[in-house]
Amino acid sequence: MKSFYDHSLKILLLFCCLLPVGLWPIELSEILDKKSIGKEILILEDRSKSLTISDVLKEETNNRFIPSTKEIPNFGQTNFYYWIKIPLENKSSEPTKRLLEIDYSNIDLVEVYEKNKESYQLTDKLGMMFPFSERQIKNRNFLFPLELDSKTSKTIYIKLYNGGGLSVPLTIWEKETFTLHYADIQHGLGLYYGVMIVMILYNFFIFLSVKDVSYLYYVTYILGFLGLQLTLTGHGFQYLWPNLPEFQRNGFVFFSGFCVASLILFTKRFLNTKKNLPSWLDQLLKIFFILHLIQIPLTLFLSPEITVKIGLLLTIPVPILIFIAAVISFLRHYRAARFFLLAFTVLIGATLVVVFKYLNLISQNFLTEYGLYIGSASEVILLSIALADRINIMKEEKEVAQSKAIEMQKILTESYARFVPKDFLSNLGKETILDVKLGDQIQKYMAVLFSDIRSFTTLSEQMSPEQNFNFINSYLGRMSPIIQKHNGFIDKFIGDAIMALFERNITDAICAGVDMQLYLKEYNYHRSKQGYVPIQIGIGIHAGSLMLGTIGAEERLEGTVISDTVNLASRVQNLTKIYGAKIAVTEAAIHAIDDKHIQSLQYRFLDRVRVKGKTKPVSVYEILNGDDPVSLEQKLNTKDLYLEGTTAYHAGNFTEAKEKFEAVTKLFPEDKATQLYLKRLFPATSPHSVIPTEFSEDEE
Repeated sequence: MKSFYDHSLKILLLFCCLLPVGLWPIELSEILDKKSIGKEILILEDRSKSLTISDVLKEETNNRFIPSTKEIPNFGQTNFYYWIKIPLENKSSEPTKRLLEIDYSNIDLVEVYEKNKESYQLTDKLGMMFPFSERQIKNRNFLFPLELDSKTSKTIYIKLYNGGGLSVPLTIWEKETFTLHYADIQHGLGLYYGVMIVMILYNFFIFLSVKDVSYLYYVTYILGFLGLQLTLTGHGFQYLWPNLPEFQRNGFVFFSGFCVASLILFTKRFLNTKKNLPSWLDQLLKIFFILHLIQIPLTLFLSPEITVKIGLLLTIPVPILIFIAAVISFLRHYRAARFFLLAFTVLIGATLVVVFKYLNLISQNFLTEYGLYIGSASEVILLSIALADRINIMKEEKEVAQSKAIEMQKILTESYARFVPKDFLSNLGKETILDVKLGDQIQKYMAVLFSDIRSFTTLSEQMSPEQNFNFINSYLGRMSPIIQKHNGFIDKFIGDAIMALFERNITDAICAGVDMQLYLKEYNYHRSKQGYVPIQIGIGIHAGSLMLGTIGAEERLEGTVISDTVNLASRVQNLTKIYGAKIAVTEAAIHAIDDKHIQSLQYRFLDRVRVKGKTKPVSVYEILNGDDPVSLEQKLNTKDLYLEGTTAYHAGNFTEAKEKFEAVTKLFPEDKATQLYLKRLFPATSPHSVIPTEFSEDEE
């Protein structure tokens, strides 16, 4: 008998365990903190959307309620009416008050029915279809007071409808516990909103500073995301647009379209998708950008039941495409993609945690509750870091580019200087060749040096064109540094001839000419070792005022100097061939030499010459310092006799002049200038001969 009793008790206990929990009323007095009642309710789906409370209370309909099997009932995007049946009781000897919370703020319609005396009455009607101000308890979520007298019970019916997805997290709270919990939630969300607003302002001010449109796209993305979160949490409806229920209903579609469109623009700009991504992916992002722009005005023409589904269908693929874009950019070593990829990895990770919670794959915890807020805030901060990193990368690239540009500019300037000397530009008051314009000119007092290789035509006939070029470049390459050493610059090369300008003083030009003649000895030694014949050069120098500037046409310019000074220097150089001088200068040049340098120079008067283009004769002198030692010594030994001869000659005392020059010839027979004077004096033996006291260049 006892054994039968034990078996019967076990079967009864097992039966009780197998009974649905929802069949037992929820004991309010035992809820001292909070209790999630998702598995202790019954649900009725009204596909016809026509059932009233009277219909629901009918036994036939009431029997169709089924117990909930999920902690958080989720009806998806079905858009039917749903009835929730919640049996309550209070076994305590005192009245009990609690709060019922639906922790989901985006529900279009919530109707609460409670029994009043003998019939059920509508005690509360709220949702996104109605202004927020009509709510009895002003809270972003849906709150309903629960009151039971001692030793009583009752059943509450709640009718729900939503144009979008419908999730019903039901919790019964002890009032004080809820107040503390809600304060913590408000603080947490306030911190979250604060981070978002700070990021908006911070990046907007950076945009105003750097004028990079990436920051503007990022700011609009955060604005859209913040608007989306305000809509989903219900704070936007509670505080910002409480009297605009239709805007709250369409808020998800509006803000998601705005947010995702901005995000696509930001991604395309930030990752430079046109360059760094496959064309198909870049085009896909463009298409979704256009679709999200179109999505926004659809809220004016279509109901939320349609627009929410369109918004979800368009939004879901975009994060996947952006994540793929970030991965591809990162794998292609695009540095700016590092923090961008990390930001989206964090956001997607947080989103997956929340999704897994709703799929009951993981239990409820801190991350499932607040992961999306933490993930989105982290993403916003990381994207700000990514933007700063991108700016740094762009700055580095800009500095490298500037460095290369400066180096290239330096190379170009040096290259231009081969054609247009820096000194030419500086004399024109120009920084670079780019500043030079046709007609730029300036008048200056400068010394002009002309040098020319003697008998170059004969010399060049013995060489091939290639040898000619090599010889000229070799010679000019050795003479150019000497001119630069003495503060001069080469205006132009004229075949084998050099035209150089000296701005400081005439002494620089004369010293350059002397050094050129002295270096020629070393160069000839080098040539003789190579089997080449030695060369001789003549140098002519004059100082005076000249015009330095540009001539030509707009498409072809040339820097040059124009002046009688230039012509005279060239003519003086030509005289070196006639008088056998290495360096010839004008009297004006001699007078321009300062006292300090004049004493170190050895020179002698050559002649008064009427050069081509001049009506008055020009006194020409020979600088002796560049002569070889033997020639220099002979010229110095005969200098006094030679000077007496030239003085007598130009005074018209031809007999005395002839005697002096003949005396010079006996000591220095190779003196070409003396031979030239004797040649002119040869007719002096004839009493009727006319001897010129000056030499004309035309007689050459």
